[in-house]
Amino acid sequence: MAQDVREREAQVPTEGGEPIPPMRADTHSNAHPAVETPVEARQGFLGKPVLMVLIGGLALAIIAWIGLEIMAY
Repeated sequence: MAQDVREREAQVPTEGGEPIPPMRADTHSNAHPAVETPVEARQGFLGKPVLMVLIGGLALAIIAWIGLEIMAY
């Protein structure tokens, strides 16, 4: 098991270079406790797209609120 982890960690580039190949479910370690590379441990996408979705949702909510206020009078 530890050999598998060392092989995967050896694939992580230290400076630029080739992208890391995508991880497949059958190549993950089943060591206990789980040992993960930084790529495996990341839970989602980086922040900018998420921020844009939140700002867009807030803008739509404000537009809907203003529309309802105008229709009430």
